[in-house]
Amino acid sequence: MKNRQIWRKLSACLVGQDGAIATLMVLLLPVLIGFAGLAVDIGHMYVVKAQLKNAADAGALAGAGGLIPYTATKQPDWTNGTLKAKDTVGVNYADNHPLSVSEASAGSEVPPLSGGPLISQATPCYWNLNSNTTKPANATPLTGDVPAMHVKVSKTAGQNDGPIKMFLASVLRVLPADASATSLAMVSFPSGMKAGGLKPMVATKAIVDKYWGRSGNFQFKIGDGTAASDDTMWSSFQVADNSDAYTKQLIEQGNPTPLYIGNSIHLQPGVRAVDYGPNEMGMFQGQTVVLPIVDPVTLVADTEAPVLGFIAFHITGYSQGGQYVEGYFDKDYVITNPQGASSPNPDTPSTSNPPQLVY
Repeated sequence: MKNRQIWRKLSACLVGQDGAIATLMVLLLPVLIGFAGLAVDIGHMYVVKAQLKNAADAGALAGAGGLIPYTATKQPDWTNGTLKAKDTVGVNYADNHPLSVSEASAGSEVPPLSGGPLISQATPCYWNLNSNTTKPANATPLTGDVPAMHVKVSKTAGQNDGPIKMFLASVLRVLPADASATSLAMVSFPSGMKAGGLKPMVATKAIVDKYWGRSGNFQFKIGDGTAASDDTMWSSFQVADNSDAYTKQLIEQGNPTPLYIGNSIHLQPGVRAVDYGPNEMGMFQGQTVVLPIVDPVTLVADTEAPVLGFIAFHITGYSQGGQYVEGYFDKDYVITNPQGASSPNPDTPSTSNPPQLVY
């Protein structure tokens, strides 16, 4: 009998607890749903911010690429670069909506890299390699200044379909619905070339100065200095070996070791006619090759001269008998295997690297 009484009391107690738990669950259910909704909102917010950053990165890189060709004495094509940045952002989406930015003029102030107003704008500018600061594109460039493209993409009232679309967070106002992303990419130039990146013909500074500024793909001949072509030289790079076998090896395989601006290389004023033939330099017809730029004092055998830069030459033809290759400086070519990056040589045009993100 006593055991039955104990069991009845225990059962009554458990029934009471079940009711309390059920009541508690009813009260907590909105809170749990709220936390789940906030988790969805937070995840969605990070996805949209990543989409904005991807669009800003792509726009800045495309815009910086549009500033090429550029030298220290030739102003970048600010209009083309800004248009390319705008167009590239325009093929990106965030929050299931196409993005857009406006085009700032070359005289516009550069928005700050962090913070600042919520704008959607592509702004051409200069980036200083030494101070890591920006200045307007119409400013006079100083040492270390290189052309760059600043892109900011924002989602806020009146821009790119408004703030980020939230679910519960928009009701509770516990998360910021406005968002933006900023990127900056700069034009850069190689400080050196990896092994295999160069052909053993050189472009003298005189030839570069004569033909780089010509409009369009102006074709000319470089060869042994005859009346049919401009003077050029061959290089055995950092090995004093002008043998047939070594010259052919350099034509096929390029420089055997990395070369940097300032390194001295061995020069030869001419080589055998066969080196201009179909199985040697002629095999690169229809291709772009990269040549070192030098400024020799005289065209004499086995002299040395420092490398001033690197330039792309597109070969359109060759003549073994005439001892020349024909083509043009390929200003649209970017060097994809450089060693390091630097600002342009103020005295010598140089083929550029791919644009680089700096922010």
